[in-house]
Amino acid sequence: MSVESIHVEGRLYVSLEVVAELYEVKSVLLREAYDCGLLGTGVDHERTLCIAAVQLERVATIVQLHQTLGLGLEAITERLG
Repeated sequence: MSVESIHVEGRLYVSLEVVAELYEVKSVLLREAYDCGLLGTGVDHERTLCIAAVQLERVATIVQLHQTLGLGLEAITERLG
């Protein structure tokens, strides 16, 4: 059974797999974005990486830059800082 969302210290976290489904991207892209530091601090819950729900707008920006402009994560990192 996979974890879809959890609350930690009053903050909502959503699993990368669920976020990938929502934005119709491969979870590998989001994992790499997370590893680059683009998605803030996440939590591991039952061997599933979850990111803070407040990062969803940033995920949308990353997906748009990747899909629409064809930018890789290195270029996205430079653009977003």
